[in-house]
Amino acid sequence: MSDRNTPSRFTSPVPWMDKAPGFKDTAFTWAMGDLILGRVMAGETMKAITADPRMPAYCTVYRWAKVVPEFGDVLREARVLLAAMRISNADARRQAFREWASEGRRRDGRRRGGGKGPSVPAAALEAVLQAIRDGASMLEATQAPGAASSKAIYSRVRGCPGFRAAFEDACGWRDLTLWMAAERAIDACCTIGIQAAAARLRAAGARRGRLTPRLYRDGAAEQARRWRAPR
Repeated sequence: MSDRNTPSRFTSPVPWMDKAPGFKDTAFTWAMGDLILGRVMAGETMKAITADPRMPAYCTVYRWAKVVPEFGDVLREARVLLAAMRISNADARRQAFREWASEGRRRDGRRRGGGKGPSVPAAALEAVLQAIRDGASMLEATQAPGAASSKAIYSRVRGCPGFRAAFEDACGWRDLTLWMAAERAIDACCTIGIQAAAARLRAAGARRGRLTPRLYRDGAAEQARRWRAPR
């Protein structure tokens, strides 16, 4: 494993990821870790980052976050900060759209809506996202103290592009967690027996199927298309 003080992506080029077969302690380097963190903070999703052939696989990054605690801590902090920024930016865009739409209704003589609904603290939304990342279902995540309701979550999935991206990212991490559980069941086949391992594998697969996220069309984009642009 590389030392934390090795040159970062800013001082030396990052080599291609070593994907050759065979045992190795770890292919992790801080040059690669810094590159991943930089691309995460630039707004790229983990799937987009790992789609690059020079980068590690999605499951490899997940393993690194487990076996390299410092990298895992920084990655989680970066994702939480990015999710909060996305939520804040999405709220600002929604407020600007509401003001523009309200001005359009007044100009066109249309009836105003019922007003803005109750606001939900960003911490309550982030609590749900973090629970989902840890493997919880929507029902389990929203039942925790201080968490937002499922109605608040899905309304923002439809109306807030930034929150929708954060929600999809959290669901992706949950799916990866369940995939890793299936991999552990396969690895345990020799110790617990084929039948027990198969039962664990079926349970993990069934839970992945049940937890497929409900996603809707982007409501904010639909509203923007519905209103004609101001002249």
